[in-house]
Amino acid sequence: MIEKFSWAQFSMGSPDSIKEPVFSEPWEADTFAMLVALEKQNLISWSEWADELGAEIKGNSASVDTGAEYYVHVLGALEKLLVKKRIVSIQGLEQYRAGWARVAERTPHGEPMELMADDLTPSDPFLSK
Repeated sequence: MIEKFSWAQFSMGSPDSIKEPVFSEPWEADTFAMLVALEKQNLISWSEWADELGAEIKGNSASVDTGAEYYVHVLGALEKLLVKKRIVSIQGLEQYRAGWARVAERTPHGEPMELMADDLTPSDPFLSK
């Protein structure tokens, strides 16, 4: 039986101590990989991530939390932490949202989506770091 992955497993220390995490959805693995990369570059700490995710869940909890709500909590916490740490700006996040919307509009169903430089506008100073 496959155990469901829990973000709480990583709130007390480094993920290096966990040998084989199991993720329920691909986005969980992708998000975890981003968090590991951010932590390894000393841009965030695991305690900062745990605090931000906990605050996001506490502040936005629905009466019944499904996978969709959990995704929204994780995305919101990650975005807020990135902005708080000045890794990206709110404008930068909006540029990427708009860019990906343009990609989705032009990409035929079933084809891979690819974000190009032309999809983004170069007005965000944080993007040029």
